[in-house]
Amino acid sequence: MAKVTNNNPSQSESVRDLFNKRATAWSELYRENQKLVWRLEEFRASVSRYVVPPAHALDFGCGAGNLATCLHEYGYHVTACDIAENMIAEARQAFARTDIEWVNLPIEWRRLPFADNAFDAVIASSVFEYLADLDLVFGELARVLRPGGVLVFSVPNMKHGERKFEQWIGQLAAQPWIHRLARSITTVRNYLDYLRLSRNRFSPGVWEQRAAVHRFSSYRTDADTLVKRPLLLISLRKMP
Repeated sequence: MAKVTNNNPSQSESVRDLFNKRATAWSELYRENQKLVWRLEEFRASVSRYVVPPAHALDFGCGAGNLATCLHEYGYHVTACDIAENMIAEARQAFARTDIEWVNLPIEWRRLPFADNAFDAVIASSVFEYLADLDLVFGELARVLRPGGVLVFSVPNMKHGERKFEQWIGQLAAQPWIHRLARSITTVRNYLDYLRLSRNRFSPGVWEQRAAVHRFSSYRTDADTLVKRPLLLISLRKMP
């Protein structure tokens, strides 16, 4: 387990802190006409293409629970987990009438608290870009997925203009004097923290190669989003 100190927090601790700060306002982003609402139908449609209700689904990195609840409303049995305890608390309060199982993971977890072959589908919305150990996560998700199960996850679309702008900003902010000046402004500092923590930014082919080591094969990459959206949706199948 990684050693964590106040002066040198781990990647996982920093990510947890980032999303704990956003927890109270996170669900607002999923309301009608807001920036994240499209994810609900996109993920549901992708999962239902391969696995139909009442299959068991895991929302890995569930945030405030909006996506997990969307799947639940369509008839899936849903378990949802996150390392950000404030997000889990918001989800439990907002969706207390559902039978979704909410699980708060330890920051530096090494094994998910679920049985082998427990789920028919795993979804992860904008989670993989923040992970400190991709091999650990791919391996654990392969373990808890049944053979033939599907993993659907979204990652930064590196062909989108927004991502190219973020790369430019990151390079600019790396200059010491600009870095010091920018971090004196709270909103800019928060944005730079996001860019620093969003560390895994690969092409679809690289994602598929990383997953293939853990017995995942490609189902589909949503090519329609290559220009339209800053996120790319990837679907993988766990091989028997």
